[in-house]
Amino acid sequence: MCGMKEAFVDIDESYKGNITFGDLSQRPVEGRGRILIELKNDEQEFISEVFYVPDMKNNILSLGHFLEKGFEVQMKDKNLKIFDEFGVAIASVKMTKNRMFPLDLSIYLSKCFKAEIFNMMNLWHLRYGHLNCGSLMLMEKIKMVLGTPKLEHTSRMCEVCIMGKQHRKPFLKKSSRASQSLDLVYSDVCGPILPTLIGGSRYFLTFIDGFSGKTWVYVLKEKKEVLGKFKEFKNLVEKQSECKLKCLRTDKGGEYVSRDFDDYCKENGIVHQLTMPQTPQ
Repeated sequence: MCGMKEAFVDIDESYKGNITFGDLSQRPVEGRGRILIELKNDEQEFISEVFYVPDMKNNILSLGHFLEKGFEVQMKDKNLKIFDEFGVAIASVKMTKNRMFPLDLSIYLSKCFKAEIFNMMNLWHLRYGHLNCGSLMLMEKIKMVLGTPKLEHTSRMCEVCIMGKQHRKPFLKKSSRASQSLDLVYSDVCGPILPTLIGGSRYFLTFIDGFSGKTWVYVLKEKKEVLGKFKEFKNLVEKQSECKLKCLRTDKGGEYVSRDFDDYCKENGIVHQLTMPQTPQ
């Protein structure tokens, strides 16, 4: 039974029912499907007939279900081991103090895209620079390459191909720039940095004027000093330039999104723009 819908490879949401627990409480079942798991030997297996129970906070695996599917379960010396039908150990976990066996099968959707090298199709797919299955089968059929084995289409996906063929919309070539000093200031924090400076500082904070490109740098011992340094920077540049700081653009780091930082910006009429991570454009 699983409470995470995104863990299912496929799910039949028309299946409905209820699960009864030891205290006679019941939870609704909203579907049934399969989950793909990564084994310790890097191979993959499906766990079938898994119930989707949204109300569950933890996933539960039935040992009886494993036995019905031909798996072997061993419990000895406070240790639980599960072997597949070929005798390969797929899981091993120690019993906790409360006599439970918390089993981490590393269920992630990204695991579904991992190529299995021991599959002949995937092996030749890698050898030929990630050539698609159709072209590989055609190459073998018309004998374009001597020694090519009999290849069959595989349902397994290649993680490299999935990531490499993804695309994103291009950024606009033209963007609006500040028309005068302090109209827009960019800020970011870098660190922790090793080795630590003689004074004990591990971070540095930057402010960049979007109009002139002038940069100010402050060293910090802790990120909590960012707000204090921002106040110091604001007082300095406004006094020296006789301009008002109108807009500050930062990422969503915790040092920038605190309530105190937000209140200070509102009190001084500063627009605080937040950017998405990993998008320097």
